[in-house]
Amino acid sequence: MSKARLALFLAVMVAAGARADHESADTILQQFKRISERGGYVLQPAKSVRALAPSADKAAVERVAADAQAFLRGALSVVIVQNGELLFEGYANGATAESPLNSYSMTKSLTALAVGEALCAGKLKSLEDKASAYVPALEGTAYGAASLRNLLRFTSGAQDPGGDGYGGVHSPEDFRAMIFHKIAISDLLKKYGQPGRYGPGEKFVYNGLDSQSLGLVVRAATGAPLQKWFEETVWQKAGAEHRAGWWPDREGNGVAEVASYVTTRDFARIGLYVLERLTGKAGEPCMVEFMRDAAKPHVQKGYWSSAPGFGLGLHFGADGNTWIFGHGGQRVGVNPKSGRVFATNEAV
Repeated sequence: MSKARLALFLAVMVAAGARADHESADTILQQFKRISERGGYVLQPAKSVRALAPSADKAAVERVAADAQAFLRGALSVVIVQNGELLFEGYANGATAESPLNSYSMTKSLTALAVGEALCAGKLKSLEDKASAYVPALEGTAYGAASLRNLLRFTSGAQDPGGDGYGGVHSPEDFRAMIFHKIAISDLLKKYGQPGRYGPGEKFVYNGLDSQSLGLVVRAATGAPLQKWFEETVWQKAGAEHRAGWWPDREGNGVAEVASYVTTRDFARIGLYVLERLTGKAGEPCMVEFMRDAAKPHVQKGYWSSAPGFGLGLHFGADGNTWIFGHGGQRVGVNPKSGRVFATNEAV
């Protein structure tokens, strides 16, 4: 990829999320330690770690170095991989290759990948099934009436708890209560489960509770909490190298919209997992089909001009690439044509 093309790739990353004051890497590590100490789930390294060897293409390495270094000054980490080899890896502001960093809404995409794995393992019959078919407790809510496909597309038809179609933020007080195990995810879904202004499938609304519904579906269908199912499937196939953290609710199921902590190297590996299935170079045919469907622009967001389309838990960029986004600067970009994966964390 040319220097100009890389600059565009990096510019998309900057434009897609507003910058904010950074949490320090030390603060994030303290958060990760609290996950371990307070009953959070710690994902272990994969049984077979995917190698990320330095690229032998010195000219390509030199082409990306200056732009990547410039971008890194405002971030915690940047990892660029092409054809499975490292073109660039850098850390700043106290972060290291071993730092599990807050991923914010990237967790929503991890949940979507876990749904794909459950579908292809035969645990889910169809994406057209209603969520309540797997989670009877959601019966009578808009989430329970929504199809798994519409939950993946953020078109459940449930009321927007954030009120603007963008934030996806429900009551901060209720969210804290869930994080501190005073209430469960299912309690949030029942409380905010009324139908919204739009019918199922009609309009993209960035509602984190759509993802939370999918997390409960995964647990019911697989018999494993969301985070454990993810660890047993996507995490292993990606070949993760480091430990990661995932915060559960009081019933032990992983919070499906935020609250996972992953190293940037391992997010790059997840990008390679996505890339291999988009290109058909790895993965069973069912997962290849799911990933290609997930990467299509099913709905238009109505904002985020740099990534205006949304598929099944994955963002579709104006550049034609597939993206995983987190609030304030966590990104994984996947370019199937060049075989490039770009991972960064600007953690706010």
